[in-house]
Amino acid sequence: VDAALAGLDQGEAVTIPSLPDVADWERLTAARRAMGPNLSRDHAAERYRS
Repeated sequence: VDAALAGLDQGEAVTIPSLPDVADWERLTAARRAMGPNLSRDHAAERYRS
């Protein structure tokens, strides 16, 4: 609990006390944002069409 509170004090919106490098979380978040617009399309990706 102390570690999570320390993360919140440092301005982290999400705290994962066992994660050594916050940059890993930031990369994951960026990847999710980048994929978001492409996850709910109404047609299959070109690579799946014959």
